[in-house]
Amino acid sequence: MSAPIPRLSLVLPCRNQEDHIERVLLAYPPVFAAAALSFEIVVVPNACSDRTPEIARRVAAGDERFRVEETSRSGWGHAVLTGLGIARGSCLAYANSARTDPAWIPPLVALFERNDPCLAKVRRQHRGVPLREAGSWLFNLEARLLFGVRARDVNGTPKVLSRALLDRLRPVHRDDLLDLEIMAKATRNRVKVVEMVTEGFERHGGRSTTNVGTAVGLYLGALRLRRELRRAESA
Repeated sequence: MSAPIPRLSLVLPCRNQEDHIERVLLAYPPVFAAAALSFEIVVVPNACSDRTPEIARRVAAGDERFRVEETSRSGWGHAVLTGLGIARGSCLAYANSARTDPAWIPPLVALFERNDPCLAKVRRQHRGVPLREAGSWLFNLEARLLFGVRARDVNGTPKVLSRALLDRLRPVHRDDLLDLEIMAKATRNRVKVVEMVTEGFERHGGRSTTNVGTAVGLYLGALRLRRELRRAESA
C-alpha cells in the first residue's frame, strides 16, 4: 500500500551544514504536529564535501516523513528543482535550510490555502547587514524595472505553490536565478503573489557564501533572463 499523500512537501536544499543540519531538520516535525499539518520533508544535499548527506540519511532512517535526494551537482536552483521534482504533497514549498524558522511554515501554508491559486512567500523586513540591504534593494528594483515584479523581496523564502502552478511556470534555472525566474513568470502570467512579513532571520550555523560576486552575477543574470523570456514569447 502506498503512503498517503501529505498536505505539504517541503524541499530543503543543504550544502556543507554538518554542524547544524540535524538540529535544523529535527525542529520541523514538532512545529508541524502542533499545527496538525501532514508533511514530508525532502532534503537535498548538493555537492557536499562534509557529512551533511550522512546526517540527513540518519535523520530520515528514524522518520519516514523525511526523504533524502542527494545530488553531486551544486546550485540553489538545481537542488530546489530536484526536490520539487519528487515531491508528493498537495502543496509544495521550498526554503533555505540554513536560515528558515520552522514556525514560519504553517501560517504561510495557511495563507497559501486561503488565497490559492497564488504564490505565497515570506518577505524579510531586514537582512541585518547594511551592504546586503543595499544589494537586495537594488536587485528588487531591477526585478521591478525589467519584469514588473511588485514584491519587495524577490529571493525571500519559504515559497509555497501548487503543483499546477509549478507546471504552468515551468522554471528551468538551476542557479541563483531560480527565484527571480519564478517571480518574473508569475508576474507575466498574472499570478497573485501573497506575502507574509517576517522581521528577518538568523542563520542556524555556518557562514553565508553570498558575496559581491554573487550579487553581480544576479544583476547580470536578470538581464539575461529578460532576453530569454522575450525570445520564448516571440517563438
